[in-house]
Amino acid sequence: MISVLIPGAITFLSALLLQAAGIPESAEPIRFLPDDAQVACRAILPQCFRREDWARLCRDQLDIRESHPVACELAEES
Repeated sequence: MISVLIPGAITFLSALLLQAAGIPESAEPIRFLPDDAQVACRAILPQCFRREDWARLCRDQLDIRESHPVACELAEES
């Protein structure tokens, strides 16, 4: 049986495999939601959080800090 994956799923799977291998995800800048934004997605990624919320998550959860050290540093700068 041949499975058909939508392009978004392929991108997600590629990023997941790269992250699991310890390879940087991409050269794109890390972005956070604006301070007045409503929740946009349910993933645990910087672009799904406001900067202050991501900083709190980094402080409270060591595994997030270890997985996203650059994003944690950026969030905590402000």
